[in-house]
Amino acid sequence: ALLAKVLESLGLLNFRSIFDENVAKRTPETGREVIDSDWFKEWLMDLLGGIVWGTGMPGAGKTVLACIVIERLQKLVEESESKDICLLFAFCRYTERLMVIDILLAILRQLLERHPQVLPYVKPMYERHKRENTRPSEAQVVDLLRQIATSGLFKKTLYILDGLDEAASDIQVDLIEILSSLPVHFFITSRPLDTLKDLVPNARFFTIIASDPDIALLIDQKIHRIPALRKLLINDATLKSEVVSIISSKSSGMFLLASLHLDMLKGCASESDVRKALEVLPIGMDGMYDKTMDRIRALPGPQAELAKRVLIWVTYAQEPLSAEELVLAVSVCPETFRFDGKRKPADIDAILSLCCGLVQLEASLSSSADRFEDYSAAEYMVEKLEQHYPDDPHALIASTCISFLRHYGFHDVSSLGCGDDAAIWDRFASLRQEQTSMANYPYKYWGFHVAQSRMILPSALAFLDDCRQYPSFPTHDDRGYIHDAAGSGKVGMVSRFLGLGLGANINARDENGHTALAHAVLYGSRDVVMVLLGIEGIDYNCVDSKSRTPLTMAAEGGFTGIVDELLELEGIRIDSRDDEGLTAMAYAVSSHSGNPRIIRSVLQLAQFDVNARDIYGRTALAYAVRSGSYYSVEALLKVEGVNIRCVDEQGITLLMCAAGRGEVAMVSRFLGLGLGANTNAKDAEGRTALAHAASRGLREVIRVLLGVKGIDYNCVDAKGQTPLMKAARSADDGAVAVLVELERIEINSKDNKGRTALAHA
Repeated sequence: ALLAKVLESLGLLNFRSIFDENVAKRTPETGREVIDSDWFKEWLMDLLGGIVWGTGMPGAGKTVLACIVIERLQKLVEESESKDICLLFAFCRYTERLMVIDILLAILRQLLERHPQVLPYVKPMYERHKRENTRPSEAQVVDLLRQIATSGLFKKTLYILDGLDEAASDIQVDLIEILSSLPVHFFITSRPLDTLKDLVPNARFFTIIASDPDIALLIDQKIHRIPALRKLLINDATLKSEVVSIISSKSSGMFLLASLHLDMLKGCASESDVRKALEVLPIGMDGMYDKTMDRIRALPGPQAELAKRVLIWVTYAQEPLSAEELVLAVSVCPETFRFDGKRKPADIDAILSLCCGLVQLEASLSSSADRFEDYSAAEYMVEKLEQHYPDDPHALIASTCISFLRHYGFHDVSSLGCGDDAAIWDRFASLRQEQTSMANYPYKYWGFHVAQSRMILPSALAFLDDCRQYPSFPTHDDRGYIHDAAGSGKVGMVSRFLGLGLGANINARDENGHTALAHAVLYGSRDVVMVLLGIEGIDYNCVDSKSRTPLTMAAEGGFTGIVDELLELEGIRIDSRDDEGLTAMAYAVSSHSGNPRIIRSVLQLAQFDVNARDIYGRTALAYAVRSGSYYSVEALLKVEGVNIRCVDEQGITLLMCAAGRGEVAMVSRFLGLGLGANTNAKDAEGRTALAHAASRGLREVIRVLLGVKGIDYNCVDAKGQTPLMKAARSADDGAVAVLVELERIEINSKDNKGRTALAHA
């Protein structure tokens, strides 16, 4: 009983369905090159763990390979007599944006399901959070996974992570940093992510590409699933050989491309048709997608229109639709936006076939849902769909959602239960959960699509006017309508939503910690901000997931009017710091020109701490110097008590910073303030202000600094390099000439590697 309760507390996220589906559809005997390779066997044999990272282009078979590896390792686990091998896996999907904590909890749940003996390790965390009614943090789950991995329960722990590139960029970094810190064997698949390689310098990278034999196996298997093509090729070995050869060469090692190529042969009725089709098969994914879109647009009018609506829904829906939901969504008349059962397609296969292989029904993390055949197709659609279909896609989806809200009576929820409150809410809840209804998606996202549309939709205003009792259950799952309207600057929509009583949870936060006020600030809508600030109980000092307040967001965005409105509020926290320790003033001075109005407004507040430091030890004045804004520097220098001798965590002074950025006027200003007495100060790497200027060949700054009495122009840094060596490396002859002219310059001085300035040139 305890095990079941602990499992339930870890959530319902399950990656098994994705694994099962991909194993079922893979071509037998593919992927042998990897699992039979010496390096793969060495990775498995290494008791200390290690990271193997396979990268491949779209459609190269990364997910299928990951599943083949999982399948192979499962056999290894089953064959282990001592049962001391732990195998865990996870999949990232662009259609289901998971947070790091979601993935970690799912991995922990999987671990507990497969190995109940770890329950004593998980139990204390479960009991604590049950008692405090809280959720485990990322750090707690990671510590628990590390504790289990080092407990001695398992000889080996193997993690497989597929589709890392489909996660948001910040999630990618967090996942790599967190999971690679665990003492486990780690196998990753993704597109090339070169910016992340530095995070795992000891990883073994390999390229995922479909081999010609694997492509041939796929083609042979798929031909058998196309009856007309199979009949043409079954007794013509020469033609079949041509099909395999040409598709193999044009697929460039991508299973997806080979599969789409074969889809283009479906309509061939003769040997001549096949040869003609082979001649015009496109090369590359973009060419294939363009060709596929041409095929869709060439369909008969009603079919092309239906395929268009399918593509719009799959591209712009905020979560994957089930097969039944998609069928219902495209059944709404695009002219009247009324649901018409007579327009309902026969089944999901009937509409997916119109998309010529671009869209498929596959297992998601919760159910079967529609998504593009590959992440690359989704990216292509976002870029190209508007070009092919210039209509407003969000307006289409929003109007369809409103149609279903009316159809189910959500504009007057009292009509659902004949006056019985319990019956009303039971019926409302059941409608949202029914697999055969289209109630849940419209309820959750109609406001989002209204906000994203290019105009205020008359249908949306009419729906709001007709609303008598709208069901509002603010939960962490449901996107707030006011959030969406505020985030697109639609003040009229915000006012109408508030009029419906949807402001009761005005301080609710989305997955990024943003409230409706934060969304309005980020959009830069002063009108919406003013409306929201008029709501009783609004929290204008709320912080998001990065600890930024609306004021810091407004300062960063340069929204002077919003900053002025916020600074008028009693209790506004002017010195609130984000996760990096930055204040509103630090953001205000960080733009290149600085924002005079915002800077003046903040400086007028007595409680402003001009010397507040961020996590790197930098003050607002340091950020002003870094931004190159002379106005910002001057404004801050006039503040009483400003510290002009501040040094950051790297030992960099204001003079070094200005010198390294080539700010001649700032360098002269700081020298005039008496900072020249410490011109020879060195940072953590042993570099002086002169060294900073020389490394970038900034001859004018070099001349100014050389005018300071007592400057050491032969000083060496931690690498033994002099300013002359750095100037030589910068390839600026003028900077070198200025230094060479000095009477006591040490031209032949050598650095720690024995190199002179000439060797650096």
